[in-house]
Amino acid sequence: MGLNGLVPVAFAAIVNKEPSKAFVENRRTTSAQCYSDGTAKSVQKLSYLYGSVSAFYTLESGDTFGMSVASLGDLNGDGVGDLAVAAHSDDDGGAITGSVYVLFLETDATVRNAQKLSMLYGNLDSFCILDAGDRFGVAIVALGDVNDDGVVDLAVGAHLDDDGGSDAGAAYVLFLETDGTAKFAQKLSALYGNFNTFYTLDSSDDFGRSVAGPGDLDGDGVVDMAVGAVSDADGGSGAGAVYLLFLKTDGTCKSAQKLSNHYGNFNMFYALDASDNFGVSVASLGDVNEDSVVDLAVSAYDDDDGGTDTGAVYILFLETDGTIKGAQKVSNLYGSFNAYYTLTAARVFYLDLG
Repeated sequence: MGLNGLVPVAFAAIVNKEPSKAFVENRRTTSAQCYSDGTAKSVQKLSYLYGSVSAFYTLESGDTFGMSVASLGDLNGDGVGDLAVAAHSDDDGGAITGSVYVLFLETDATVRNAQKLSMLYGNLDSFCILDAGDRFGVAIVALGDVNDDGVVDLAVGAHLDDDGGSDAGAAYVLFLETDGTAKFAQKLSALYGNFNTFYTLDSSDDFGRSVAGPGDLDGDGVVDMAVGAVSDADGGSGAGAVYLLFLKTDGTCKSAQKLSNHYGNFNMFYALDASDNFGVSVASLGDVNEDSVVDLAVSAYDDDDGGTDTGAVYILFLETDGTIKGAQKVSNLYGSFNAYYTLTAARVFYLDLG
């Protein structure tokens, strides 16, 4: 099973031919088959030198291959789980534009085939234009089948996109073919995807720094999406925010709910401070409190509980409209974490589950 812990570690788990969510570090991702106690049975590194990645594409200095990863399930129907890996500093189409690789795996976790998605590959340029500095791929997650065509779809963050203001940010829904190319793409930003009907993004909000797939939260038959805006200024500069986006089958927004100091009932439970960076990562937890509604984990890696930038994670118990019915903070001061460990200043405790 995968090690879904709370501290970033460099590995991606392959279990029973299915890759789980993972932790990664710059320019590489390592695949490990694990025992039930979490120790590694075997390991396969995927990089320019290992795992056959270079048989299909060349990774260059500074690409940051492995910035984020996502399990795609068995995309091509060969009985082996496949993997998406982002390189958010890739230069296809401009400096630090970003890219995502779809890796079709062998049972030993080496790469059987690969498809790059960027301004130069994978048909992505038929639907959107990525600009220099966008950092497409800073976060990725498999959403499920948004358009009901039988193929899993992918959400990708580009938190330094400039729609509506410098570094306001954007997220993309990529509708995939089984060969990993883009069948269609829908951008969600201050200018696209009907997002601006509900909220306004400001310069430096960093919308798209994290993405998560909570499934069909509102029960309308279409999967939904969570997007972090880590530098949102509700309640203070860099306090942060998360948006729940209720999607249509074409990837546009039917409605949206913001979670921050000012929206979504968050302030009934906790207060975010300036520079907490709430939303730097976000993950769907499933139904923690057994109320039949999926719950969300959101990190705030510069929270100061018990020391400067020690960090925190919030467990948010959601309503079907995306508002918060309850919340539990986990940090040096909350959630019984200090019964087991003590976080020290600037250790940056946060959640990054891909």
